[in-house]
Amino acid sequence: MKKFIVLVSVFSSFPIVGSAQSSLADAARRERARQKAVHSSVTFTGVATSTAVTTSSAVSSVPAPVVKPFVMTDNNGHDEEYWRERFDKARADLKSAEDRVQLLDNKVRGLNTAFLTRNDIYDKENTLGPEISDGQKQLEDARNQVEQAKQKIRGLEDELHRAGGPAGWAR
Repeated sequence: MKKFIVLVSVFSSFPIVGSAQSSLADAARRERARQKAVHSSVTFTGVATSTAVTTSSAVSSVPAPVVKPFVMTDNNGHDEEYWRERFDKARADLKSAEDRVQLLDNKVRGLNTAFLTRNDIYDKENTLGPEISDGQKQLEDARNQVEQAKQKIRGLEDELHRAGGPAGWAR
């Protein structure tokens, strides 16, 4: 806003003619040099938004206090990184369980296809039957693991909500 006011006052003081363009460029260069000379910064101290403006020409010998950056936490004192790590691990477990279900499903389908199409095995029921039933049992266990992983994610979401953390930390 300050720059805008300064530029408006500079523009209004020069007439708009061909020779004024070089004067305007010179004025802009002078203004830029002036701003570099009077470097100002805003320092926030404490929780309140009180500002203290310091200039480079008035440097004090007292060092500025080190202000710890604000870190948002939930009611239990956990920050975003803590929750993101927990959700990432839970999602990785879910992905692993889903991949295992897909792998075992393909295995059971292959065994069923072999049971129906292979004629070179004399006793298919006793040869492939136990493999198929074992594969189906493993598949059911893997599906239960997927449900447990989904339940774990839902539980984490509920825990995050009860702890007062933002829902965005679960993403």
